[in-house]
Amino acid sequence: MKQLLITIAALLMVGCAKNDITLFNKGKKDWQAIEVRAGGKVFEIKELKGGASHTLFFKSKAEDGGKVIAKLDGNVHQAEFGYFTPNMSTSAIISLEDNGTITPY
Repeated sequence: MKQLLITIAALLMVGCAKNDITLFNKGKKDWQAIEVRAGGKVFEIKELKGGASHTLFFKSKAEDGGKVIAKLDGNVHQAEFGYFTPNMSTSAIISLEDNGTITPY
């Protein structure tokens, strides 16, 4: 929880990026093959170790909703989140848990 609060505080201080998405692995298991789609962009993260976080900063190229797809223990999990447009700033925090749950905030 402490890391999540630190991440939120860091996101509030960042002013140079138009959009940001932070993935936070709340569990101990490693997530693999993470793909994030948002604002007409696709980001790939090979692995997110237990307890780690990764933040993406970008400017939207298109209007669309966000989507994250990731593997845990060989099973594919996914969740939709947010709405991205070139005209607005959007921030999202997405938690990944050991039970396969992906929760956007």
